[in-house]
Amino acid sequence: WKWGVTSILDVGSLMHLECFRCDLGFWDACYTTETNCSRGELCYTGRGKAGEMTDALEIKTLGCVMAEECEVETAVELFPNRTIFAMTKYCCDTPYCNSADQFTTCTLLYLIALITTWNLTVPST
Repeated sequence: WKWGVTSILDVGSLMHLECFRCDLGFWDACYTTETNCSRGELCYTGRGKAGEMTDALEIKTLGCVMAEECEVETAVELFPNRTIFAMTKYCCDTPYCNSADQFTTCTLLYLIALITTWNLTVPST
């Protein structure tokens, strides 16, 4: 009987966590797909903000990451004007636990055009 329990645990440790993936979203709008994490990775939701202002542009990413990268703030540089975002990845360990609102490609393209226009009109400091 003991062998059977060990075998089940070994098979479980070989499984890969399934998560949602979004390379870049704005506020809570994120075009998501499904992905299988590598062994030892967790699902995450990354949230970033450009600056301290309450109306600052917020970005979002979803995917898989090693546990060491969870709850750690990093600087991410985006856009042609090299905007710096403070990004933190919040992790979870159950299938699709990093769920997000799913949007169509058309909605995502509209948001990207809106953000690009906003980004080009904001004076750089």
